[in-house]
Amino acid sequence: MPSIESSMREITLQEVLDARDARFQAQQRLLAEYHRPLLCFTMNIAGSIKRSPLSDLAFHAAEKALDLHLAGQVLKKRKTDAATGLECIWVCDTAAPALKELAMTLETSHPVGRLYDLDVIDITGEKLSRPIPRTCLVCGGPATPCARSRAHGLPAIQAATYALLAEFAAVYLAELAVSALKEEVDITPKPGLVDQRNNGAHQDMNRSMFYRSADTLYSYFEKAVTLGLTSDNCMPLLQQAGLQAEQDMFAATGGVNTHKGAIYAFGLVLASLGGVLTRGGNLFDRAAALAAAGIPPDGSTHGGKAKARYGASGARGEALAGFPAGKRAWGLLRQYPDTPLPALLALLSETEDTNLLYRGGPEALSFVQQEAAASLAGPPENYSPRLEALDDQCIARNLSPGGCADLLALGLLLRRTESIWNHYTV
Repeated sequence: MPSIESSMREITLQEVLDARDARFQAQQRLLAEYHRPLLCFTMNIAGSIKRSPLSDLAFHAAEKALDLHLAGQVLKKRKTDAATGLECIWVCDTAAPALKELAMTLETSHPVGRLYDLDVIDITGEKLSRPIPRTCLVCGGPATPCARSRAHGLPAIQAATYALLAEFAAVYLAELAVSALKEEVDITPKPGLVDQRNNGAHQDMNRSMFYRSADTLYSYFEKAVTLGLTSDNCMPLLQQAGLQAEQDMFAATGGVNTHKGAIYAFGLVLASLGGVLTRGGNLFDRAAALAAAGIPPDGSTHGGKAKARYGASGARGEALAGFPAGKRAWGLLRQYPDTPLPALLALLSETEDTNLLYRGGPEALSFVQQEAAASLAGPPENYSPRLEALDDQCIARNLSPGGCADLLALGLLLRRTESIWNHYTV
């Protein structure tokens, strides 16, 4: 597992030349073997440091998009992971002009497409020329005259590159966070919770409201990432943004609390992801440090009341511990990629859910935990019917494990972002 420092070390000119030569040799071998056009992808990063976690994130996003566009057309894919940069070569059973059109579309429409270098090589070994010249990162004019005259200087180009990558990271991670919230509400069956089967033990909520609420939180999630990219000491500003996000949520839902727990947990994790992308470190240690720096809740929430009455640690306790239940959910989602039900059952059986304590006390918590544990111990084909039965019982008892729902959504976010936080360390 590479460190952030090793991925951002300075590269010598000889290393750049060696990488270019190795890429050319690989292209020649692939052309000779397959007699098909090639699509070659690298990042266009100025200066002696050719890659960083931010540039890798942008690369992986484009790679994923290209894999999707080229599905069923790829005869061979070659990927290189080196200090000189990430590289991909696709051998495609597609006409070279069509590949060039795809490359140009990505370069001109993607938020960081200006940093993408996508070359198409036809079966004769000729590189197809660009029909549209590149624009300058700094001034937006034609890039070639600026490069030849060195009109802006390396620091200005590097600053523009960083700004572009940072903005993309915030947008990209915010989109992943919103999609995680929407996926969570659609997971069915979930006992006592809003899903595709029913509205659970809630008279004032439905799926469309959760979707609306999730979309409303997009700008907050984007800001959380940006704050984390900027500073480790961002908790005061993050809390201010979180309070505003709560008001935006209530405005979108008519005063209904759909995502208050997710606002807290996702804000901490997204800000910590920003820190990992720029300064490395352990995501969960970062999140715990941010939680410790925050002002504790005033105790008026359901979780606060459950903590006061039963000593439950609640959402803040989970954050201060580095989200162990969130990591547990992530691990099971990773282990069982085709179904989220094992992760859901594990959370229900193990979590001291303050929503259950608030609604039904220790008896309700014990009931749900025991039922979930029994289901988890049984055959997987029974997970869904037993969860449906537990759903009916929770509705009859007016029980809703909302804390488990928040942790399941967090596990989904961790699954989507594991290529960042599970890759770079200090």
